Amino acid sequence: PGGVSEEGVIGGFKVVQSDMHQVVFGADSDGLCIAVVTGLKYPSRTAISLLTELHPPYSSQFSLQAKSATTNALSKKSKSLLKQYCKKYDDSTKVDKASALNSKVEGVKVQMQDNIAAMLQNTEQAESLAERSNQLNEQANVFQKKSKDLRKQMRCKNIKMTIILVSLVVGILIIVLVPLIMKAKKAATGGRMLRGLILD
Repeated sequence: PGGVSEEGVIGGFKVVQSDMHQVVFGADSDGLCIAVVTGLKYPSRTAISLLTELHPPYSSQFSLQAKSATTNALSKKSKSLLKQYCKKYDDSTKVDKASALNSKVEGVKVQMQDNIAAMLQNTEQAESLAERSNQLNEQANVFQKKSKDLRKQMRCKNIKMTIILVSLVVGILIIVLVPLIMKAKKAATGGRMLRGLILD
């Protein structure tokens, strides 16, 4: 990055992103470049704050050594300082008010989405219950109609059976009584004829 006109201040910040990470780096007017690697969701504004806050102590302790150092030469020496700042900036919501606010907004957003999902599920359940209730009402109406029809059919069958039984009893009585009556009539008329013959 391009240097900063102010001496002893880091600036010219750049952000380079890959599929999973981002590298935020800046340099001072002496050519000391400091970088931090974060996840994509970590706010670059917070990473820049980390670099701005880290620059003065790092520069005062390791600036001269950094200019002539080989690869990984300062790793052990600067580990405690870097660890301290990494620990402080590990949770961006603790050092950045905007991140804290975004985190709260995300929390509220997630809660609202959960509430909406629960409300939609309750609505679906209520609709399902209403549909079942309507089906049960229809089935009850059909059952009631069928029971009335069945009652009418049973009455008709009972009336038919009564008519058949009465007809059968009357038929049997006619079959039994008609010959008896005929015999009695013949006997009564036959006795008169005998009397008439006897009297003659």
